Amino acid sequence: MRKLRFLQIVLAILSIAGWALAVYALTVFHDARPDRAVGYFFSRGAPVRMNWNLQETMLLEHIIWVCAGLSFASMALNWYLANHYRMGYWFNIPLLLLSSVTAGLYLRFVIL
Repeated sequence: MRKLRFLQIVLAILSIAGWALAVYALTVFHDARPDRAVGYFFSRGAPVRMNWNLQETMLLEHIIWVCAGLSFASMALNWYLANHYRMGYWFNIPLLLLSSVTAGLYLRFVIL
């Protein structure tokens, strides 16, 4: 039973680390995306960035792919535990994997 408890803790740590990286990616996304072109900024002459920041976008892409790798490892461990110890599947792990892979592919093929 100690092995099961240890693997559950590893699974929880992987899941929390993946979601923490996803939240961090949101903060990096805020810095990487173009500024909103609001008429007030244009009328006052404030500088507005119309293109993606290349360095921040590359950092965002790397964070998203690491998040996808963590969630894939977490999903593989969850599959192992579900098959060998009759533990249920966690819904958040495939959701994080799907969203991070989709965001990574979008950044790679549409933005960059």
